[in-house]
Amino acid sequence: MNARIPTHSAPRPTTSIDQPDFVALRPASGDEHLLRLYCMPPAGMSAPYFQAFTSYLPPAVSLLALQLPGRGRATGTPVHTDPHRLGQLLAERIDQDDDGHPYAVFGHSVGALIAYETVTCLTRQGRRPPTLLALSAMAAPHHPDFTVRAPDVLLGGRKEIEKLFGRLPDHAKRDPRALINTWIPMMADLLLALQCPPHQGPPLDTQLALYGGEDDPVISREALAGWNDISSQPAAPRLFPGNHTYPLDEVEALSSRLSADIVTSLRGWVCPVNGPGSHAGECPVSNLGTEHGRR
Repeated sequence: MNARIPTHSAPRPTTSIDQPDFVALRPASGDEHLLRLYCMPPAGMSAPYFQAFTSYLPPAVSLLALQLPGRGRATGTPVHTDPHRLGQLLAERIDQDDDGHPYAVFGHSVGALIAYETVTCLTRQGRRPPTLLALSAMAAPHHPDFTVRAPDVLLGGRKEIEKLFGRLPDHAKRDPRALINTWIPMMADLLLALQCPPHQGPPLDTQLALYGGEDDPVISREALAGWNDISSQPAAPRLFPGNHTYPLDEVEALSSRLSADIVTSLRGWVCPVNGPGSHAGECPVSNLGTEHGRR
């Protein structure tokens, strides 16, 4: 796979808080960052969900996490419920960053559907896809697991919400307005997931990685494996201890597995002309290996 040489050099316009954007939790700071990792959080969550990952990913990886309207400092702004429109916006945003270096995309829970839709839009628009699409704790759009269980979550109140998303913040339990502000993005993301259409067109030709929790009450191993139906590069699901919110307790193990899968996806990658590669033009992917220290 060859890198695309960027054809645009204009600075990326700053977006407002009512538009989706990526927050640089570990910004790129020169040639030492050889790969960008775009992370999509689960329903209702915001970019800081991935803050802990920065301590365990290799130093050569810059981490950018999705910040959607309706949460964090953008609480109260209109939320997104159209998966295709959101995928288009994020595909355009990723393309604006394209400097010819490799990148990967990771999504957990509903974030996995957003990641999939984004990569699908990138492919359809003829833009350079990621070397790795890592999907966690979510069924493929055509698989029934999520849609069968979603009504119980939507109608089950706080108990079912917490079963899927984990314990709600204490302040949300005491303050009705805070609870509503917490629920709105969760419900919006669930609606977005329920509207994600089955895959159409040729299979995705991007290396997959599939992760899940051993005791996930919503997404089974079989549901994870369903992503292989729409990919030309199938992957075996890898399960971690825990339920649907396992990444919060398995940050180090998940980061290590993700790093290893990124390295595998970079085999044969050729760096941009005049990029920080070897004389042969190959990126020094060993710098992205699983040997790394806390930053």
